[in-house]
Amino acid sequence: MFANLFKPRWRHSDPEVRLSAVSKLCPDQPDQARILCQLALHDDNRQVRIVAVGRLSDTDSLLDVLSHSSDPEVREQAGLRVSECLNGEGSDSLSELLRRLDDADTRTQIIINVSSEQLQQSALNCIDDEAVLMQVALHARLATMRREAAERVERADLLENLQRQSRGRDKTVHRISRDKLNRLREQARLETEHAKRRTQLLQQLEQLAVGADLQFLHARSQALSQEWQQLPAADNDSNRLFTQWIEQIQARLEAAAEAERQEQEQLKQQELDRHASHELLAELEALVAGDIIEAEALQGLQHQWDELNSRYEPASEQRQQWQSLSQNAEHCMAASERLQQQSPHIESLLQQQDSSPEQKLRRAQRLLRSVEWPDSRPLPTLLQSLKELITQLQQTVKQINAQSSRQEDELLQQLRLLEQQLDQGEISTAESTHKSLARHVEQHSGLHESLDSRYRQLTARLAELKDWQGFAANGKKEKLCQQMESLVGAEQPPQTLADQIRALQQEWKEIDHTDPVHSQKLWKRFHDAGEKAYAPCQAWFSAQRQKREHNLKQRREICNQLDSFIHGMDWSQADWHAVEAIGRTAREEWRTFSPVDRAPGKPVQQQFNSLLRDLDGRIRAHRQACAELKESIIARAAELASAEDIEAAASEAKQLQQQWKAAGATFRSRERGLWQAFREQCDLIFSRLKQARKAQTAKKPSPARETLLSGTPLQALQRLAQLAEQAEEELAETARSETLSTLLTEAVTGPSPGQLWRERIGQRLEAIRLISAGNRSIDQQLALSEAQARELCIRLEIMLGQPTPEEDEVLRMEYQMERLGQALAEQDDEPSEAALQSLELEWLTLPFAWQFVDLRKRFSDILTHA
Repeated sequence: MFANLFKPRWRHSDPEVRLSAVSKLCPDQPDQARILCQLALHDDNRQVRIVAVGRLSDTDSLLDVLSHSSDPEVREQAGLRVSECLNGEGSDSLSELLRRLDDADTRTQIIINVSSEQLQQSALNCIDDEAVLMQVALHARLATMRREAAERVERADLLENLQRQSRGRDKTVHRISRDKLNRLREQARLETEHAKRRTQLLQQLEQLAVGADLQFLHARSQALSQEWQQLPAADNDSNRLFTQWIEQIQARLEAAAEAERQEQEQLKQQELDRHASHELLAELEALVAGDIIEAEALQGLQHQWDELNSRYEPASEQRQQWQSLSQNAEHCMAASERLQQQSPHIESLLQQQDSSPEQKLRRAQRLLRSVEWPDSRPLPTLLQSLKELITQLQQTVKQINAQSSRQEDELLQQLRLLEQQLDQGEISTAESTHKSLARHVEQHSGLHESLDSRYRQLTARLAELKDWQGFAANGKKEKLCQQMESLVGAEQPPQTLADQIRALQQEWKEIDHTDPVHSQKLWKRFHDAGEKAYAPCQAWFSAQRQKREHNLKQRREICNQLDSFIHGMDWSQADWHAVEAIGRTAREEWRTFSPVDRAPGKPVQQQFNSLLRDLDGRIRAHRQACAELKESIIARAAELASAEDIEAAASEAKQLQQQWKAAGATFRSRERGLWQAFREQCDLIFSRLKQARKAQTAKKPSPARETLLSGTPLQALQRLAQLAEQAEEELAETARSETLSTLLTEAVTGPSPGQLWRERIGQRLEAIRLISAGNRSIDQQLALSEAQARELCIRLEIMLGQPTPEEDEVLRMEYQMERLGQALAEQDDEPSEAALQSLELEWLTLPFAWQFVDLRKRFSDILTHA
């Protein structure tokens, strides 16, 4: 103890004494500066080391501490002091200092702790290693320095690390690293696509260079070449291949052009020969069309044609045309010779008057055929007269044959009608047809043998059927009487029984219509049996009639009530949910009271339809008014979104939210679009207000963020949730739970999950207790828990920006409407891990959550994606 009296106070064993001594040492004196440096490096107390560093003011001593100290806090304080010492000396001093340092860690520590914006550019200019830039972007004191360091990092692996480590710490650095990484990935993707496209272009050029297809070769190669030039520069091998294929394609194009030139010359000569062939054909056609065909002229044209065929092959149509014209010319010359031979016979026939038309027609046709005058040549006058005579004779013969044919057709038609009537058993009509047929036969003698034979057969058949008709009808009526009697007292549905009775009565009418003998005895027997069989149906039809009358009366009452409701309602104060419910109820009750009689029910149906149209029109008008009101609210919100006084705009926006809730529902097809538009404007207003308030409170300490639940509290909550699920399964199976007592004991005496989660899991335990005591049913609890589970899924989807299934979109809209006023409380652009865990743990507090398999899968899939 006495030794302390003779030692300097900065060597005292008490750290508090050393701290006091350090504060009195003067850093401007070299000896005391060395003492401060020694204390900063070797003192046992951290506080003494940190205070000693803070007292140093020369950069050499601070650099010595940075190089040799193993304490991170001391090194950080030393780097900060170096930056403070250099603030007044300018950026050149900092650059000179950093160049003199060999230790990269020391240099990095100084740069990170630069606190002057004037020095940050010089500090960053001294960094060549991107790994150091990443450390500066993560740990530098100045936000601008962190942002600029992040902008200078180019390596993809460092950007990935920077994005991961800056998440939740520095949004600007996180965004910069994320955007640069996306750009690098996009650049790599584009380079890959360009390389792939160059390979495809080379393959296509190769196909054009060696393929057999020459169509549009020049245009296709030009298009591929232009696309190659538009791509970034390629390597030497690719350019060499490109040049090789282009030269080969050019050679193919030149060869094709030469072949096309030769082909054009051949085509030109062929065109001349084709023109000559057309001229020869025209001359031959003119020769054939003339009145006289000279043999010498025909032979001269044939010689020219043969000479042309020796060097040119005309088309098949031309050859056929030449052959046809030549043959026609030869036929014309031969026909002229035959006409000269037959002229005396033709003139004799034209003057003949005494022969029959048929004989004269046959002779004229033989003479015309013997001449065989070509159709292509105009007829001579003699042949024209012969042809006119043939036409006149054909008309005369045709008239004679037509008259005879009509008579036979009429007789044949009557014979077929008689046969059909006999086949169908229509004896009375068959007799009338037979009498008419007999008169026709008497008037026309010389009847064809086949028609006469058929007439005699049908006459005999008619006589035979008349004998059997009476006997067959009595047997059928006897059978109908037996069938009707069998229905008396039959146990069948009334409608079925009545249909059978009517069918038998209709069959009786059809048989009696063809019966020549009407038996009154059989008719009375059949009629009495029908009256007895129909007696049970009478009562049933009467009951059905009363039921239809009752339904009609009820429908009229529905119309009266609906009419009273519509005309007695104060529509300015209407409860529109109740109005829609009344409309649905009226339709359901109307369908219940069916059927009704058609005639009296039609005007009632028309009245009901009219009342429903009136009611639906009022509902549509209300929804249209709601839509117009909401559109005006959206328009006002849009004005507020650009207002200068954002505080007043946010206050009025909250009032607009209340007006929106009170407005009511509009058409389902428009409700979602209107809601989205209103929500966008409100989000814009609250976003501006949040930014304004952030700017005002930027220097205030930020509130504590939500923390993760871990360790013993998390295990305690999971343990209680497991026991609760076991107790719920027992209640669902046997209505009793052996685990309930263990669960309650564990909740009281076991480890605590924390005050918040103890209260929430306690609500689940209370629900289990109420069900076990019989004060609440499982079905009631399942309904409550399902709604809570569905809301949890919606909250998680909103937090992560995920879409909600279509069946829950309305619930999501309602939930978002309720939380519009909480928009200012949202501080983070991205959900924190603690917030996600909070929703996951909240699921554990839901009673009977294990029952909702689909909702659990939906919840888990979204969490896994996050």
